[in-house]
Amino acid sequence: MNPTSGNGYKGINRLLLALSGRSDPRWMTYQQAQAKGWQVRRGEKGTGIVKLVELGKTDATAFTEGAQDAKTEEGSRRTFVLRRYTIFNAEQIDGVPKLEAAAGLDFNPVERAESMMSALRERTGLLVVHGGAQACYVPSLDEVRLPPKTSFHSVYDYYSTALHEGAHSTLHAKRLDRKDALAKKWGDEAYAVEELRAEICSAILAAETGVPMSQAHIDNHAAYLNYWVKAVAADPMAIFSAAKDAELMAGYMLGLERQRTAMDEHKEWVEEYERSTG
Repeated sequence: MNPTSGNGYKGINRLLLALSGRSDPRWMTYQQAQAKGWQVRRGEKGTGIVKLVELGKTDATAFTEGAQDAKTEEGSRRTFVLRRYTIFNAEQIDGVPKLEAAAGLDFNPVERAESMMSALRERTGLLVVHGGAQACYVPSLDEVRLPPKTSFHSVYDYYSTALHEGAHSTLHAKRLDRKDALAKKWGDEAYAVEELRAEICSAILAAETGVPMSQAHIDNHAAYLNYWVKAVAADPMAIFSAAKDAELMAGYMLGLERQRTAMDEHKEWVEEYERSTG
């Protein structure tokens, strides 16, 4: 997150910054640090991030590498381009206040991940069944199928898989209605991009819910992502759009879980009310 604006970095930038290996979550530009009276240490190298911006009419006639066109509802064309920015981590900057220790988790990480899957079931009608040897989401049945929990090597393996399939379920019309995510056949470009979305979303949600992670789990995510990236190599923007979509999918699922948690706080009152009016 950016401590000068209070905003979190999202989409592809979340991935780019995660690759830095920095333990401090605070990032900012050189100018933002200076404005706070902080100073980037001499010799420190920044980390690149990107932002999709619309070119103004005065810029639109100039050739810009990576520019993309999009039609508006009125039929006029809008041109967008990826612009690069360099930011620095708080660990590279003198004068930044010490990072306050995070408060102790007020939830069990496994319970939080379980609550997220429960929210999908209870609030959207998703069917989750355990059995068999393969994990998948079946759009025609709106059903997530998972092997028995005891067949997984670790708690993380189970929940990252469950959240991956739960992410796929957001394509259904009763959720985010992502019709473009449906592939015509296994392994085609649409299928590959959807796998990228779901895997990135799974990693985001595992981090957000605090499910314990090891280097082996990170390597597994990387290998899976690398496989599907090759399937969309002809489109260099695929990983950018997949990361953006994954952020929206994760936000939707987190929102459902928050709603469920809020309702649980009033569960006894609701049950008493229903009994009195029944």
